[in-house]
Amino acid sequence: MRNTLGWLWGPVALALLGLFVVSDYDLLSTNSPYSGLSKYDFASLGLPALAVIAGVWLTRHWPWLLTAGALGVLVKVIEAQAHFAIYRPGASGIVASVGVAGTVLIVIGALAAAQDAALAALVVGAQVLATLFRGLDWLDNLAFHPAGLDIVLAVLAVAGGVLSVYGVRTGKTPQSEPMSRRAAVVGTAAAFLPIVLEVAGNVITLPRLLATIVAGAVLLLCTAGLTLALGRAALLATATAGFVLFAVAAPVNLGMYFAGSQLTTYGSAAVIGLGFGVLAARLGKSTVVAAAACAVLAVVMWTSVEVTGHYEDMVQGGLGSLIIALAVAAVTSSAATAANAVTGPFPVAVGPLLLAFALGFRTVVQLFLAYDKVPQQLPESEYISLWAALVGIAALALTTIALLDFNRERSPVASAPLGQGPPAR
Repeated sequence: MRNTLGWLWGPVALALLGLFVVSDYDLLSTNSPYSGLSKYDFASLGLPALAVIAGVWLTRHWPWLLTAGALGVLVKVIEAQAHFAIYRPGASGIVASVGVAGTVLIVIGALAAAQDAALAALVVGAQVLATLFRGLDWLDNLAFHPAGLDIVLAVLAVAGGVLSVYGVRTGKTPQSEPMSRRAAVVGTAAAFLPIVLEVAGNVITLPRLLATIVAGAVLLLCTAGLTLALGRAALLATATAGFVLFAVAAPVNLGMYFAGSQLTTYGSAAVIGLGFGVLAARLGKSTVVAAAACAVLAVVMWTSVEVTGHYEDMVQGGLGSLIIALAVAAVTSSAATAANAVTGPFPVAVGPLLLAFALGFRTVVQLFLAYDKVPQQLPESEYISLWAALVGIAALALTTIALLDFNRERSPVASAPLGQGPPAR
């Protein structure tokens, strides 16, 4: 068993290194993702969507998904070093989209390989770490990132995919069960959710802010409808996990500011938060840990001004590291809760649906923000009470799921709980 776990987790962990090369800087953003459509959007939106569709229908061949995704990332890295498409915006955009599609295949392939919720939590947590280590968008990617490191990480990701293929072919790694047809259909529809947001934002004839908010509401309704097809438990857990991912974005930005955006300051805290979330999933306590992390984070957000003074002239590395650790633990363990709620179709549960929920919540909350009127580099600091309230709401939602789990466990006809799913398949 230990050898099997090693051959499963090892190659998958190597493949996940590709996320640190082509990370989603907007994953932890608090700004609206709305933008106008251009002639190059067929690649930036279409290729990732095709990757999702291919992934959800080929989950049984997850080693090849990891390999193909890592090769896509490697192409992006080579272009970034050689700049062979720098003077051709169309070609450059397509190569960048190939890299994004590659990360999509890596994520879905890794989720398809998951034998338990802990590995699924690792996949989601790795995406968050990749965003933190690569630098958030407002930091302008100031994180220390040597050019040669990108190539090393991309090559290791390819090696992880190749090892996965070898492990399955030699029987060292168990094959993944194919997804149900219903889950595959839902995943196919979920691939178009980001496109729904862009199209709705452009066709709605309202002022830009209102059009953006309506588009976000449309995205949430579409995502909720798709998730409901997998069951009410899946809807509650996945929507909550998406809300957690959205709610911790502002605290993470503030935590990075407090830590002086120094990787040596917050890096270990982020890894500890990831490990804590994965361990909680392994022990079947993911929902409780996620609720506790969100609750503590909400308290820290409420009191952070009193602790640090003014945001402009105070740097508190300890506070920043605490916020980062709590946020990563909350996202990782809540993702495990979502995975447990729909054990089997992992790619649909904690993949495109979770991200679509986070994207929809972020778009709708723009109604309460006025970043264009905030002269500071870090406008999130002007809405500290809002972010604290949102994290508190996430804690309440997770507590509700934990209570439902507890009542279900005490029932003589209990079904699989939300926070601790059935045994690994």
